[in-house]
Formats: sequence, structure tokens, C-alpha cells
Amino acid sequence: MKLIPKIGFKILIVETVCLLYILLFVYAAVSKLLDFENFQVQLGQSPILSPFAEWMAIFIPFLEFGISLLLMFRALKFWGLLFSFVLMFLFSFYIYIMLYYSSYIPCSCGGILEKMTWKQHLVFNIIFTVLAAVALLLIPYRNIINNGFWQVFKFKITLLASSLLLGGLALILMFHFSDNVIHYKNKFIRRFAQHTAQQIYQIDLKYNSYYFAGSDNGNLYLGNSTSSLKVSVLDTLTKEIAQYNITLERIKMPFSIPVIRVGSGCFFVFEGTVPYIFSGSTANWHADLKLNSGPYFSNAVPIDSTSLAVRYSIAESNESVIGTVDLKDTLKSKINRSLLEKQFDGIIDTDGSLLYNRSINKIIYVYYYRNEYLLINNQLNLDVKGNTIDTISRAQIELVQNKKSGRTTFSKPPLRVNRLSASYGNLLFVNSSLPGQYESEDLWKIAAIVDVYDFTDKSYRSSFPIYNINRKKMRSMYVYGNHLYALIDQKLVCYKLRSHVTQNHPKINKTSKDISADIRD
Repeated sequence: MKLIPKIGFKILIVETVCLLYILLFVYAAVSKLLDFENFQVQLGQSPILSPFAEWMAIFIPFLEFGISLLLMFRALKFWGLLFSFVLMFLFSFYIYIMLYYSSYIPCSCGGILEKMTWKQHLVFNIIFTVLAAVALLLIPYRNIINNGFWQVFKFKITLLASSLLLGGLALILMFHFSDNVIHYKNKFIRRFAQHTAQQIYQIDLKYNSYYFAGSDNGNLYLGNSTSSLKVSVLDTLTKEIAQYNITLERIKMPFSIPVIRVGSGCFFVFEGTVPYIFSGSTANWHADLKLNSGPYFSNAVPIDSTSLAVRYSIAESNESVIGTVDLKDTLKSKINRSLLEKQFDGIIDTDGSLLYNRSINKIIYVYYYRNEYLLINNQLNLDVKGNTIDTISRAQIELVQNKKSGRTTFSKPPLRVNRLSASYGNLLFVNSSLPGQYESEDLWKIAAIVDVYDFTDKSYRSSFPIYNINRKKMRSMYVYGNHLYALIDQKLVCYKLRSHVTQNHPKINKTSKDISADIRD
């Protein structure tokens, strides 16, 4: 008679746990299916599950339904509780990895559970995991019921431990597989880390004709296409802007719209359509003519005070090439015709952004119309050829020749893959034009998306949005230290980049202004 209450109490615990799990799984599965598109997007943003998001979005809710059915039948309750234990352990372990080994923590739950913080969710899952383990230890298992209490208990403990080991190992393997897919074999799935870039201030420039001219000694330099010999200097610490007028050596030159580039305490003024280059010091903003002959160039960026990286357009071969100009000794200027790979045109299909990264002393070239970038040393040797996560490896351009003018032009707008680029430290920042899988159309309507790549292992790191202003998207961006600056409409906007993005920045070329600004922000 004394044994009956104990058996009844065990059964009550088992039945209560089964009922709780049925309610939990049915509620969670229904919530996922009712908001299926959002659930699939959330899985697509997961650092562990993103490569499997398409089929797991269907599999998980139906697995929860299936386990709920097992828990409803007496003969199948044992296996229902075992699967509940394993699944809840996997959910718990997943959250633990997300919290402590990843900076990407999207929510992939539904309903009330979505209101929990990740740590609250972890505690909730652990409690349910323990409940399932207790119920498993209490429930009779008829196949070994006659083997004695300790034999049954030992069997159940072994089963639970094996399930933990195999489930944990499977999740770890998924994590490493997913990390490899996302970083190196990505099928165009972006990761949006939480709070990667935080807007800290805006400055009204009054006009939308400004462009980034460079940075140096804690200052950010802006040129103005309508006042081509005027430069604005932003002190990144005080956020004050000073303006200076550039004076050039009085030489008759057919000026059109000169471009200003600043770096290493000096500045350059050039145009490209006329092969002139002026150079001077930022101490007095006076420039002398350094070069007035040579081939046409379409872009140039300073390497140091006397040399620039340039992109030439060679008329004879109808192709673009990368070179360097030495203003001290033009005989030391170089061209490497093999760096830019022609696909069909040689000019349009190789078009792209030319950058120079003074942190690592490399020339960077990012193609506009294909998913590729180049890292080039100062001797014009290719060090790294990497890929952006977009899947367009061949420029999707259709050209037509005007019979009257003989000029070649687009027959339709080309598919631009990498719209804007910037670089600092070991990182490359690319504003992409193409949405990936599981991305919200609404986000693309209100923001420009920036993807971050690491030169050290040619990997993709993460992505973040830069939000529109007055329905205008970012038209230019520049990264200096751990800040991203964007020109949007008439505004200069400063974003602070979080440590999980900039943690591998080389700590060089940082002035006292940079360090003070980092501390202040």
C-alpha cells in the first residue's frame, strides 16, 4: 500500500512534463509556421544554421509536431521524452554557442518566447531539458522493467549521456561546417551582426556635392565638385570643420573638374583627362605642377608624398591597367598589364574602385561588375585575389556600338555588384547592390548594406545597414580608425564600428586624436 502513492507521484510528474512539452512544442511549431517567412529569415541569419535554413525551416516545426504526437501515446512516451530531451539540449547548446562564441544572435523563436532575452531563453531551455531528464528517469521502460532498478537506471543514464555527447558533437560539426560555408564557400547568405555600426552624429554640409578626399593625423578631408579647389577639413575629435582654398602654380592648363586627394601630410590635384598632377603640403595648401605629360588615367590615389597608384586607360590596346607614378623620378613609374583581367571589353568590364590602404601599404582594386577584389603591393605584384559574397563572377554587361558616333555603350543598365568600397587595417568594406537569401526587402528600401571582408584569410565577416536620409541612399563612404563616415544627401554621418568588427585592425597610424576620439565615443 505504501508503494502506490510513490508510483502515482512518478506518473503525475511524467504526465505533467509530457503535457508541458506538448504545449511548448505545439505552440512553438504553430508560431513558426504562421510566421514562416520571418522564421526562415532568422535561420538564414544564424551563424550555425544559415546553410541549412531552407530545409530546417520546414523540418523543425514538423519535428516539434512529431515529438508532441509521441508524447500523447503511452507506449511511445519514453521515446517522445528522449527526443524532447535531445532537442531541448540542442536548443540550449545552440544558444550557449551563440552567446559566447558568436557576435550574431538573431532570434529564431516565435510568440511569447521571442520576448525573452537570450540568457533568459537559455535558462528556460535548461529547465525544460532537466525536466525531460527527470521524467525519463522516472518513466517505466517495459523492455527492461524486470532487470532491476539499478540496471534500468544505468541504462537510462547511459542513454542520456550518449544523447548529450552525440547531439553536442553534431552541433559543433554544424557550427564548423557553417563557418566554413559562410566565410569561404558562401552561397550568398549575409550575416547581420547586432549593433555592428552605431550612428553617433550627423553634420549638415548644406550641399550634396562633397566627396571624400582622404584622411591624415586625425582629420578627414572633403573635396567639393562644384568648388573644385576648396577643401573642407573635419577634426574627428572636436567635430569642427575648417575650410581652405588651394592655390596652384600659375600654369595654363585646360582645367575641367579637378579632383583632390589627401594623405601623408600632402595633397594632390589632378584630372586624368589631361595628364597633369599638382602636389603640395597641407601646411599651406599651395601646390606645384609635378607632372604634365603621359597617358590618360581615370583614377589615382596617393601612396605617399611623392607617388600615386593610378588606373590608366591604354587607347592602343583598349584596356585599363594598374600602375604607379613616381613624381620624383618618372622613370621609376610602372605599369602591370596583367593585374586587371579582361572578360570581353577590357575597359567597362574591368571598371572598379581604386583604393590605397596605408595601414598595410597595399593597393586595393574592387571590381564593380564582378565579385572580385585584388590586393596589390607597391611593386605592382598581386598578393591576394579575393571574392565578395555575391555570386556574379562574370560581368553581366550588354554593349552596343552606336553606328553614327562609333562609340560603344550599354544596351541596358549593367548589373553592378560592388557599388562602393573603403578599406582600413586588415578589412575591406563593400556596399553591395545585390540582396542575398533570407533578406528583408523592406531593409533594402531604407538602407544601404555594407559587407565586411578580412584580407588576412580572404573571409567574409558580417554585414550591417547604413540608413537612408530623406529617402536618399549613401553615395560615398570612408573608413578611418573604428569609424565609418558616409555621405548621404547633404549630410556627413559618422558610425562607430563595434569591436567584433575592428578587433583585428592593425594598431598603427593612429594619432592622439584617433585615440582620444575612440575613448570619447
